Amino acid sequence: MSQQVVEYSAEQIANAKKAAATMEALIGRIIHDEDFAAHLANNPREALEGSGMLMEKGAIEVLMTTDPERFDKLCEELFDVVDSDFLHMMTAPSCG
Repeated sequence: MSQQVVEYSAEQIANAKKAAATMEALIGRIIHDEDFAAHLANNPREALEGSGMLMEKGAIEVLMTTDPERFDKLCEELFDVVDSDFLHMMTAPSCG
C-alpha cells in the first residue's frame, strides 16, 4: 500500500505556524482576560473577529498534517479552558 505524500509551500507552512501561534494566543487570552472569555463563550465568532484571532481552515489543516503533536497539544489546552459547547457554536451555521 502506498502512502500519499503531500508537500506544502513555504507560505502554507508559514500560515500553519501563524495559526498555531494564534491558537496559543487565544488560550492565553482566555486564561488571563475574563471579559474576553465571557464574550467568547457568548458569541465566539464575534469575539474572535473582534480580537483579530481568525484562523483559516486551510492553515489549520496544514498544521494538523505537518505538526500533529503541536496541534493535538493546542486542542487539549484549548478545550481545557473553553466550554464543551464551544466547538458546536463555532461549527453551527451562522444563519441560525
